[in-house]
Amino acid sequence: MSMEKLIELQGIDTKLRDLNDLLGDLPFKVNELNQQEEFIKNSLIEKKERLKELAVECHKGEVRIAEINDKVNKLKDQLFLVTNNKQYDALMHEMDHMKEERSTIETETLSFLEESETLTESVETMESDLGSLSNEITVRREKLESVISDSAEEKSSLEQKRSNKVESLDLNTLSIYNRVFQARDGLAVVNLSGNGCGGCGAHVPLQKVTEVRANSAIHRCDVCGRFLYSENNSLN
Repeated sequence: MSMEKLIELQGIDTKLRDLNDLLGDLPFKVNELNQQEEFIKNSLIEKKERLKELAVECHKGEVRIAEINDKVNKLKDQLFLVTNNKQYDALMHEMDHMKEERSTIETETLSFLEESETLTESVETMESDLGSLSNEITVRREKLESVISDSAEEKSSLEQKRSNKVESLDLNTLSIYNRVFQARDGLAVVNLSGNGCGGCGAHVPLQKVTEVRANSAIHRCDVCGRFLYSENNSLN
């Protein structure tokens, strides 16, 4: 009878759920850690590229400052050779301009050095975190693979049994079962609990109880929609 098939289908689905529960949140955790690892790796690449850029900028600044210092020294030497105030003022104006440029470059270079120092500390911390994270991912991945491997054969067998059982049920009954299964947290077929539904505890009319116990027809709880059976007579 269809009721017996539904009971057997529920038993198979319960076992499949139990197998999935064995995995727990491991798949999610492993995926989450993989994403975190990828994010850190990408961040490290970006930070190291920025460090290279900063090193180039600092070197350019140092070279330019050296050029300015050399030019300022030459201008100072020229001051002793000027013969009038106009030449003197022109040299002083040029020196002031060079010194102003040097000050700007020094400020920028200092800013680059500070950013470089902060980035270096960040990179060191991230590399340390990445090492710890990679170890954790390895441990969790090995555990996940172990659990999957241990349960793979049983799961495959249950899925085959489920497929065979599903084929033996009419489409309407199977459709209702699937809807109730999803809506009622994986429990679509329940045993009577006295004169009540074994799922939600709602009272079941006496006439329906009698028919369920006689296994003469398929009945569902009027409240939660679960299929009802009597454990004593369900497999007779």
